[in-house]
Amino acid sequence: MRVRLAALLLALASSAAAADAPATWRPWLEQVPAGRQARAAIPTAAELEALRANRALLARWAEPPPSVAWNDVVSGLVIKYQMNPLRASRVYAYVHIAIHDALVVCAQRGCEPAARPVAMHAAASRMLEHLYPNESPGRFAALGRSGAAALLANLGGHNQAELAWQAGSDVAEAAIRRALNDGWDMPKLTPKRPAWKPGIWQSAPPMNIYDPAEPHAPQWRTWVLASGAEIEPAPPLAYDSPAFWAEVEEVRTVAAALTPAQKQIAEEWNLEAGSVTPPGVWNLHAKRLSLEYKLDAPSAARMFSTANAAMIDAFISCWHAKYKWWTERPITVIRRQRDPDFMPHVITPPFPSYPSGHSSVSGAAAEVLAAFFPKDAAELRRMAQEASMSRLYGGIHYRSDNEEGLAVGRKVAARALARIADSPAQRAATTR
Repeated sequence: MRVRLAALLLALASSAAAADAPATWRPWLEQVPAGRQARAAIPTAAELEALRANRALLARWAEPPPSVAWNDVVSGLVIKYQMNPLRASRVYAYVHIAIHDALVVCAQRGCEPAARPVAMHAAASRMLEHLYPNESPGRFAALGRSGAAALLANLGGHNQAELAWQAGSDVAEAAIRRALNDGWDMPKLTPKRPAWKPGIWQSAPPMNIYDPAEPHAPQWRTWVLASGAEIEPAPPLAYDSPAFWAEVEEVRTVAAALTPAQKQIAEEWNLEAGSVTPPGVWNLHAKRLSLEYKLDAPSAARMFSTANAAMIDAFISCWHAKYKWWTERPITVIRRQRDPDFMPHVITPPFPSYPSGHSSVSGAAAEVLAAFFPKDAAELRRMAQEASMSRLYGGIHYRSDNEEGLAVGRKVAARALARIADSPAQRAATTR
């Protein structure tokens, strides 16, 4: 499977350079109708001449692909609003999918390749206006116009800029309609939980939070799966079985003999609210590889949107399993049955154990990025394995949580990669 997907993505990369390829790509969103006229503030010839001298603006907005420039904006917002990993992943997905589909729709409407990034800037700015309504009014619109203006200054202007801006605005409105009904804002009341018994999740010290986090995430709308229940790990190890107690003892043994390197791995991958979170780290790696390999705007949009669709669906699938089995965390088992003073190296998050969210999202991200960057596949998979093991080093997950989480993420990634191959251009590319 990995060899076939890598060969496919290499073919995609070569076909993506063709000017008309994005018009044949399958959009992530459903049909995007033409909306009301959304006129952009297209700069005059004199303004373009002045902008050409603004090297800082050009370096930020015109030189990298739009996906890279907007990825930096999203990462800053995730940190500012201290978003948890699931909600951060949702934002990354919507912004990058809007950017991708703006490119596709613009191409389908007859935009020339040079004008299409204007659509991508329009879509990203409007999407962020919806996702962050508490930001200063007009901030994102101004950033979108700056991106478009910097691009046009670099090109010396373009007579299709308004057509492109309209295409991007229409895509953003379609994405917003979806976001209003994707389930993320359901009441945060915990669904009916099983009666407690040994092996069932309970609040853990030191936070002792009774209600677990994001209990409705299993019902969030997915991008590549039919639902969060479509891909499930095997059932967790039975409580009180020999295999279960072997994993409990492993958590204790590892915690008692952590090396400085293991502590560093546990801390660097912890990435709770207030950081870019695990999906943010994988987006930073996507950015690094995009710049290192000098991806053009279409290829970068393809890569970022696929990776982020896979990551949010991996989270949804993982959370479905968490709230199907409500598995108890190591800390409460160990304190009750082995060592009342046990404390893991990192704080145990407030939701069930099986499987690991870090592992699920890392498995998904690494497989998508490995398909787009096959020369880096071994290192990307090593990083995913490290992210997974960091939760054992931290003392908050059993080994099977991590291994099954990685497997879930990889399966979701395979679905995402198969989805982007489903268009005439990609099928033709594989026959060349």
